[in-house]
Amino acid sequence: MNKEFSIHWLEDILDEIYSKNPEQITLATGKTPSGHVHLGILREILICESLRKRLKERGKKVKFYLFLDDFDAAKRFPDYIDKHFQEEHLGKPFALIPCPEKNCGCESYGHHYGNELTSTFKDFGIKNEVIWSFELYQTEEMQEMIKIALENNDLIKNILKKYILPTLDEQKQKLFLKMQETWMPAMVLCERCNRLQKRTPDGAIKPNRVISYLKQEESVSYTCSACGFNNEIPLSSGRIKLNWRVDWPAKWALFNTTCEPAGKDHSVKGGAYDTGLEICQKLYGYEGPVKVPYEWLRLGDQDMKTSKGIVFTPKNYLEIGDPEIYRMLIYRTNPMKHISLRIEELPQYYDFFEKIENVYYGLENLESKQEEGFLKYLYELTKIKPISKKKEAKISFNLLIFLAQIQNLLPLEKLYQKALSWIKSENKSLTIEDFKGLLQRTSNWVNEVKTMIAEEYGEKKQT
Repeated sequence: MNKEFSIHWLEDILDEIYSKNPEQITLATGKTPSGHVHLGILREILICESLRKRLKERGKKVKFYLFLDDFDAAKRFPDYIDKHFQEEHLGKPFALIPCPEKNCGCESYGHHYGNELTSTFKDFGIKNEVIWSFELYQTEEMQEMIKIALENNDLIKNILKKYILPTLDEQKQKLFLKMQETWMPAMVLCERCNRLQKRTPDGAIKPNRVISYLKQEESVSYTCSACGFNNEIPLSSGRIKLNWRVDWPAKWALFNTTCEPAGKDHSVKGGAYDTGLEICQKLYGYEGPVKVPYEWLRLGDQDMKTSKGIVFTPKNYLEIGDPEIYRMLIYRTNPMKHISLRIEELPQYYDFFEKIENVYYGLENLESKQEEGFLKYLYELTKIKPISKKKEAKISFNLLIFLAQIQNLLPLEKLYQKALSWIKSENKSLTIEDFKGLLQRTSNWVNEVKTMIAEEYGEKKQT
């Protein structure tokens, strides 16, 4: 991101993509469906969606993939999962764990929570292709990436040593070097118990690491850390999975990924992203993607974590807010600045949206042409449907709040007519069904805020 005064940070990312001069541009994001996926994942997905949209508008060939890593093992489960269910399936890949809800019909635990996320994409204006990692590992192409890694184990270990050792104290360095003596870049899904790993009593994770690679036979030997089963298994079995620090660059190379955003934890200097780039270049002969680091999105002052059950999902948001408002929050903020989504401040978000819409249509003038250009660009990114030539009529959020609080006093038809009479435009295309949906969503928000106030008052009363 070199230009000092670009119109919007997205253009800086586009410049980096153009500098690679790719014929085909591939955008990628990924997530492990370990439970209800929180709203924060949409930050990186929407960054890619805006890139996809802009690139396509400019005549570029572009693909956008979301990798749902259901071959990842369950290291833990969120608290809302039944304890017996947890004990029965800990250590198994999410693709082979049954759906946690009875009579749901989902193919697996991974599909249950992955589909819950992707079912919201249409509402948020996201157009991508989903790739399930368990299915990917059944392909010859991915099995070839595993073969290359196993044949170059020493190279991988040296790269990891270069990046990881400087971050450890002396005692941990010794443990790391000891571990590397027998380390291999892949693990095996046990043929007997369907586990990839075991959690020891002290909380440590012990994977079914490959013990040896038999190059001529193109197979590996392993011992299951969970049940003790041992065997030799061919690379073509689809039961061998790369370590995550190798899995990432292998996918970059396999799909020629041009750009992939990543959270700040992976994007620090010398972190997993930098490690992955060097592995990608030296092992697979591909330069790797443009790195777009981003900060967390928080719910108020609280961090969200899927695996720990601290979540506010995209589906939860759609029950109370307009998806374009959420897109606006993402696109107006530089990726390296954190966002605190405050549900109680939704009216202020709607007011800001009104401002950028007025600026876009020339109904409000700004002294700063730079700010005006930014807001017009922002409005284009925010909109999901094609932008109309004239500003469309709509009911203000503050009016909806008022109507939501008196809806028990008047019938829906009466509220609808009042709403239409307050719209200051000739373009009154709002149907009663549309109005009903807006009223329900606003009612949900009002009730959510009431609950928040009651809980906060209760906490203060206790103290």
